[in-house]
Amino acid sequence: MWLMKIGEWFDSLPIPQLAKDIIFVVVVVGAISLLSQITLGLWTPMVAVESGSMVPNLNVGDIILVQGASRTEVIPWDEGEKMNYTAFNNPGDVILYRPYGKESLNLFDQLKMVLGMPPGQGKAIPIIHRALYHVEENEPMWEGGPGAPFAGYITKGDHNEVIDQMAGQTLGMANMSYFDQHRDDIMRVGDDVYLDKNTGLLLYQTENGTYVGDGISYLTPVKDEWVIGVARVKIPLVGYVRLLPNIISDEIHKIIG
Repeated sequence: MWLMKIGEWFDSLPIPQLAKDIIFVVVVVGAISLLSQITLGLWTPMVAVESGSMVPNLNVGDIILVQGASRTEVIPWDEGEKMNYTAFNNPGDVILYRPYGKESLNLFDQLKMVLGMPPGQGKAIPIIHRALYHVEENEPMWEGGPGAPFAGYITKGDHNEVIDQMAGQTLGMANMSYFDQHRDDIMRVGDDVYLDKNTGLLLYQTENGTYVGDGISYLTPVKDEWVIGVARVKIPLVGYVRLLPNIISDEIHKIIG
């Protein structure tokens, strides 16, 4: 009854219909976001899969409903096997995380990318991959591999051949004068590991010098605080509505070179 009264009052307001429609959409979106925050711990719990790294379990264009990390715990592959727990056909949880702790893209950043422009400094598209196991600081990230610069999850796309922490390359020695001149643009992500917010490249300080690397989570596990949430439900193909502008933009850029 009270909803009907509110509706009648709203309809009687002396404002243009277009303004009423806009207000109605804003209120509905706000209510959905508030409900999502209360129940799932995220204001925007849905993401579209943008790559084939999780095929066949998650495909390009799928919409994924994510439960916020504050409302659940991550069960990695090794623990999932012991518990007989699976998610999307394999043991362990699929997590949404911010690579190197970079900020997620906002609507303005996404619009810039559609126009062929780089997003804001220190920002990146969140990665949706499976958590395989958790390592402590200085523990080898894989058998025979280097020690982890800090504690975190080792991750991998179900369709990828190697873990994210191996999926990168060392480009060469860093120019220390650049490092010194751009300290405001250098973000520390771990012990002796830094991120250049301008280029998105990593800087690794070792006993033999400082090196430049590139990759998704190259040589760095995923910190607990970088995990946005855990994937719970997928809705096939609906995400193409979200990805369509990017697809059109990519095709235009290919045509014009």
